Amino acid sequence: MRLLLLAFGLALGFSPASAQSTPGSQPRMSPIVTWDPDPGVRPPTQRQLTPAELKAARSRAERVYDLLKAAPIFSQPAKHATLATAWPTVWDGAVREQLIVYWSAPQDVKQRPDGSLWPKTGGAHLLAWFEANKPPTPPMLEDPATRGNFTRGLVAEDPLQGMFAEPRTFGQIGGGTLYNSMLVFTKDGRSVLEPAPAGVLLEGEIERVKRLIAGMDRNAKSSLEQLEASMTPQAKAERRAKRADRWKTQFRNPTTLTGELDAADKSDESDYQRQKERFTAPAVRDPQSVSWGPRLALEALEKRLASLDAAGRQAGACGRMDPAFAVHNGVRFEPATSGGAGCVPMVRIRRGLVDLKRPAEIQLFTVWIVERPCGELWVGKPSLQSDNCDQVVPLFRQLDWAALRTVLGWQGQPAP
Repeated sequence: MRLLLLAFGLALGFSPASAQSTPGSQPRMSPIVTWDPDPGVRPPTQRQLTPAELKAARSRAERVYDLLKAAPIFSQPAKHATLATAWPTVWDGAVREQLIVYWSAPQDVKQRPDGSLWPKTGGAHLLAWFEANKPPTPPMLEDPATRGNFTRGLVAEDPLQGMFAEPRTFGQIGGGTLYNSMLVFTKDGRSVLEPAPAGVLLEGEIERVKRLIAGMDRNAKSSLEQLEASMTPQAKAERRAKRADRWKTQFRNPTTLTGELDAADKSDESDYQRQKERFTAPAVRDPQSVSWGPRLALEALEKRLASLDAAGRQAGACGRMDPAFAVHNGVRFEPATSGGAGCVPMVRIRRGLVDLKRPAEIQLFTVWIVERPCGELWVGKPSLQSDNCDQVVPLFRQLDWAALRTVLGWQGQPAP
């Protein structure tokens, strides 16, 4: 779709009391950042912010908005209404600040009494999320070009968990690293990613395959039990009697009817043997077989883990495919130092990205383009699904990133 639906607005809802219609539908820019749009639609927070925290966050949002107003792609929109909404929260022990930049269909914004623009729920909007102290989750950084079958450990209870193939980087912008759909800045200048330990990956993979095998065995046992029950003398006699009752009008000759019933019994026996074979592991240990594939993969995983010393288990991992196996059983994790050519480095989100001893200090800053491949467009590769990138890539080129670092309180931390 050419314009991305306002996902955030759908979640927030819209309060008629907080905005009013503006005549006309010409491209225009909101004169000020939309702050605290409505008490009923604020993002969730684990505690109320202090007056000092609110004041600091509002000041930062207004200063970032001043930088946006200096960028022609935002301040001189040819087709859109441009605006930004902002509000801070406390989550996972740290103060997070969020500013959502909009390029909206002009008819899909309203003007509030203070003059700021507010997006209509369900309207057509292009979005870029500017967020402080909110660590990215693996799906935000996963790269379609390197994803493969290697993502492991994602759990709904902790979205920061999970290990995945190292995504491509497309350049440095103002000291931040541009991935395909996210620009990431860290105050300490270190990567937002860290190597995924080989031991952790192998241990997790062993447990995953064990659960898979256990589930297969339960299903096979249950199916075999049902199959055997269908071939007891009583079950066969009952099935033959039911067929005889159904077929007696079709086959009036008793000899013909008996022949048809015997043929059906013989077919049942053939089906039984075929099904039994399908639910029983074959004698040949074939890594391509449904039954043996996971078992042989487990043997390979356990053998590899046992071969690693403590240093090897702590070493960064890479992922490769074992061609002897079917794709869904062929993933192998190795220490990156011994993985060889074609072994894809594995990473995870760096632990402790935000130091909770300094919860109100901006330590991490990201610009997320909602899974659009802006990295490729940044380096000049045409994209048929650029959408937001048509606005965001020029903004990346026009924004004063040095001034942004000063707004974040990083003026004493030069861009690496």
